[in-house]
Amino acid sequence: METMKSQNEKHEKGATIEQCINKADKFIDKNGLCLFLFDVKGSKDYKPRQELQDRLNNLLAELNTEFDEYLPLNNLAVMIHEEKGFNTLLGDSSWAGINSSKAITEISDYISKNYADINFRYDVAEDGYDEENTKIAK
Repeated sequence: METMKSQNEKHEKGATIEQCINKADKFIDKNGLCLFLFDVKGSKDYKPRQELQDRLNNLLAELNTEFDEYLPLNNLAVMIHEEKGFNTLLGDSSWAGINSSKAITEISDYISKNYADINFRYDVAEDGYDEENTKIAK
């Protein structure tokens, strides 16, 4: 039987930047790459919704240009074809294959500086099939 406490506890998705870096280092040492993910916290509360979508599209384009050196062509997310850079997932989430944990700090700093009015959460996954670490994208 669930207690009232367990019914009311809400697990926060995502990881701290330090946790992301540690996971990235582990996965990159193992595979040469990992997925870096982000998601907008409370995206349903942003009005108008289309403005948020437009800003996120701009953000992805900026990240893909600004941090190209960290975003190699890869098939981590979808094994049947290769992708490069950040791609939109379910509207307000995105992920990209990265080749260095340095990218995490630089990208999160860029987002904090240029999109300070939007709250993001982050995580790192081994690949697109890493269910435990891709929860923020779902």
